[in-house]
Amino acid sequence: MPPVALVESTNASYHPSYTPMAIFVGATSGVGQAMAEALARQTNGRAHIIIIGRSASAASKILAGFPKPPDEDGSWKHEFVACDATSLRNVRAVCDALKSRLTRLNYLVMTAGGPDANSFTSAGETEEGVNKHLVMRYFMRYLFTQDLVPLLLSAKEQGQQAHAMCVQGAGFGARIRTDDLGLHNAVRRSWKLLNGKVMPSVAAIKGMITGVTYNDGLVAYFATKHPIITFTHIHPGQVLTPGGTNVDLGWLFAPLAWIMKRVRMRIALEQDERAKYMLYALLDQATDRGGIYIRGECGDIVSAHGFDSDFKSLFDDLETATLSSKYGVLQGIPMKGYGGSDASVAGLIRYTNEVLAGILKN
Repeated sequence: MPPVALVESTNASYHPSYTPMAIFVGATSGVGQAMAEALARQTNGRAHIIIIGRSASAASKILAGFPKPPDEDGSWKHEFVACDATSLRNVRAVCDALKSRLTRLNYLVMTAGGPDANSFTSAGETEEGVNKHLVMRYFMRYLFTQDLVPLLLSAKEQGQQAHAMCVQGAGFGARIRTDDLGLHNAVRRSWKLLNGKVMPSVAAIKGMITGVTYNDGLVAYFATKHPIITFTHIHPGQVLTPGGTNVDLGWLFAPLAWIMKRVRMRIALEQDERAKYMLYALLDQATDRGGIYIRGECGDIVSAHGFDSDFKSLFDDLETATLSSKYGVLQGIPMKGYGGSDASVAGLIRYTNEVLAGILKN
């Protein structure tokens, strides 16, 4: 775990020669909000920061609090882009609009969750037929990453940092299992009468855990496909916000939920405190060469690997490649805290592309 003094001094030393361009998906509350605010403060507002979320009113208050540079040289901008990320069609439309007007992207940070994605009691599917936990915890993150990678590559080609970060539950190494990838069977088998009322839903818990481990697959896939870009899956720890500490286990387990909430409140940090560690990991110049990083709640590196710029990914041909089924290993490299195998990641990506093709075909 890096000392707090090192984290703070490293963040304070960030003074890029260019105006950084950052997109924060889900920054109208929680650690995403705090990260955007911290970057704005560190750059004295001289950054192009885009907050993507659902609440325009919350975003307006956040952006109003950003420091504003005295000059009007046009190199900085603070803006909000509305997007209900539970709809993958909405995500695609937002990405298309961004690519039409942006020339580069230094930081893509995805923290969005929402009440459905964090519910222990409710399990279901969106209007597009995607599991409500997985759409926010995984699918929208995959689509934002896939569609905005060209902007990250453009920044890297200009000699700038290029970093995509998934803030989820990194480092636990839960396995990516390729049976029932969309959790449709888990939802169908759940006792719908109990959902949201009596007790936790097994399908909901599976959705939360599965969404976390799919992020390992996300960063592994893109890191090997684009080795000059940095891809990070990081654990934010317990964050002292209503969404970060509230626990709803249904009325049957209400006493246990009360105990869990009190415990979480004791170990949680204010979102500004958590954000300093997340920002430390995001801006870390030691990761500039690209690669995959699995990080803990204090920005500490659980495992990492960089790839040569001419690295040939085994995922280049998902249909014909012969891939290892050994978990915790990425293309021959043991990765502590990593839950994928080459075969399971390939299966996940194939399934993801099928889902996206079905939804975005029109």
